[in-house]
Amino acid sequence: MIMAEGTDRSYKWEKLREMPSKRVFSTAVTVDGKIYILGGCDHTGIPMDLFEMYNTKNNRWQCLAKCPVPRAGSAMAVIEKNIYAVGGVGTKQQPLPNVDLFNTETKTWRSLPDLSTGLIGVSTVVRDGQILAVGGMKTNTDCSDGFMVFDPEKEVWISKKPMNRARYATGCFIVKEKLYVLGGRFGRDPVTAVEVYDFETNEWRTLPDIPSKRVFPMYTATDTHIFSIGGLISKEEGFSGACEVFDIEKEEWTVSPNMPTARGDGAIGVINGKMIVAGGLGNQGVPQKKVEGFDVTNGCWSSLEDIPNTHCSCAYLMYNKKLYIVGGLSVKGPSGTLEALGSC
Repeated sequence: MIMAEGTDRSYKWEKLREMPSKRVFSTAVTVDGKIYILGGCDHTGIPMDLFEMYNTKNNRWQCLAKCPVPRAGSAMAVIEKNIYAVGGVGTKQQPLPNVDLFNTETKTWRSLPDLSTGLIGVSTVVRDGQILAVGGMKTNTDCSDGFMVFDPEKEVWISKKPMNRARYATGCFIVKEKLYVLGGRFGRDPVTAVEVYDFETNEWRTLPDIPSKRVFPMYTATDTHIFSIGGLISKEEGFSGACEVFDIEKEEWTVSPNMPTARGDGAIGVINGKMIVAGGLGNQGVPQKKVEGFDVTNGCWSSLEDIPNTHCSCAYLMYNKKLYIVGGLSVKGPSGTLEALGSC
């Protein structure tokens, strides 16, 4: 690996007010400076119906109306003032077909037309005021190659041309008006396939595979690159520090120097052009505090200030040039801690 000397002090953590509840596998979105946390599992592993909101302006939490269906690992999307919850796993440990809408102005939920089948690990993005949903694992444990679009005005799901590769838990990004889908899983096996959907031709095109196979990797993207970081190679080989970077213009992968701390299932984002990995689960078998950053321009990793608390299987998002991390599993069990990393 290539490491810059010392710790990069240009990034600093803020320790913020804790979430009222403690949970893992919850999902986060942001609307108008407020972070909304949906569902997740309690300390017994049972999906929850909790829905809580954090106001970034006054550092306060509010407990909101409970979700109509308890769920964990749900996909979420935001269109204007509305938050959509799509699929996830329910209390019977089965994929959910349910789609529910929360209006942030009226602070009420209502149910929408179900998916055609229950899906866990479905990935969603928003384009032109519509929700795009790809992949997922079905109730019978088969994987989906589906590509669906939700029209919020008509409140209907429209099936589009399916992906070339069925899978769930993918990385999914809109970059320069194209939809990129990478990685994921098929059953318990990692998938390395990468494909891109062109909205002008309505066709999928296969791109070069991710160089190495891993489950629980961390994905993020910029306007120029897509990152596939860390993950579990196998039970025998343990976690990986892999740093594999896809150049969107050249359509080729670069195997970059390994991340110093091998891990998976952490938080990831990009701040001031540097790709940041925080927390996760490593080969020590416990949630991590370690934070490291990668500069794609020089191929160097640097150490950053540790997170105040340990996190893996947490909710996270980028907002206002900061990486927010909330809840997940800590060394003491399910957590409600909230921190934000930004540049000094």
